[in-house]
Amino acid sequence: MSRLAVSVLVPCLLASACAAAPMGQAPATPGLAAYFDCVREGGGVVISAHRAVSADDQPENSIAAIVATGRAIPGAIVEIDAALTRDGALVLMHDETLERTTTGQGRIADLTLAEVRAVRLEAGDGSVTDAPPPTLAEALDAAGRAGVIASIDLKPADEAATLVLARAVVEAVRASGAQDRVILITYSAEAARAVSAMAPEMMISAGIDEIADLAGLNAPQILAWTGTREARPALWRALGEAGVEVQFGTLGRPGRRLDDLYAADGDLSEYRVLVEQGAVVIGTDTPPAAASALAGPLAAAGRCGRTSGRS
Repeated sequence: MSRLAVSVLVPCLLASACAAAPMGQAPATPGLAAYFDCVREGGGVVISAHRAVSADDQPENSIAAIVATGRAIPGAIVEIDAALTRDGALVLMHDETLERTTTGQGRIADLTLAEVRAVRLEAGDGSVTDAPPPTLAEALDAAGRAGVIASIDLKPADEAATLVLARAVVEAVRASGAQDRVILITYSAEAARAVSAMAPEMMISAGIDEIADLAGLNAPQILAWTGTREARPALWRALGEAGVEVQFGTLGRPGRRLDDLYAADGDLSEYRVLVEQGAVVIGTDTPPAAASALAGPLAAAGRCGRTSGRS
């Protein structure tokens, strides 16, 4: 079933999500949707680098990581984390505070952009770099040059804060002209519906536990996040039949994540099994290892000829 047909069948439970489309017409389809359709229908896969990192010498959420990952895995997704400073600037940072990944201290929300830019990023191997935390605009520019899709995580502590952050991110993405090469990550059905209505031209990552969770969403716009614990072939098959791409994460706590369990015996064929079962996007902490096991599906995705990057 096509995305367009599904979007008509899925009921609009959130009035604002349907307001942009005239009565009897399907909501608009994001430009990036056709690419993911092609990947799914052709048995391909897209690797998503968690926090943009593809090697330990790269700081997470850094320009260096975005560029290096794009060079190592053409057509990848780089998952990045957006945060608002005290003066309303958007920077990349996973944690609420600076301590773990930079030379600085303090909460991002309590610091100005200038204060955040005064610190330096630390890489996963412990080395200190010369780079400050980048702004979202800088990251989007780097992603465009690298030919990767930026998947932007929106995860403040509460729903209201999520929507404040989402509005700022949507404005920044539009200002960068990056609408056709981003995914906005949400964590609840309510947030997914609200962000979908806010940015109908952008792809949305939504946590999906069952097909009914698509209610109120524009299916062509949705990438279904289905967790990090175990494959769910029946759900994945149903999502594929509904024209929705499946995302699955092998990332997580070192030693317990599937990335490490797959690598323990030197046989990485489990990644291929995930694709055979219906996964279209695999989020990983070890992108090069996943890529080494997925040459065929990656080549299939490459044939989809995504042209939404910077021209």
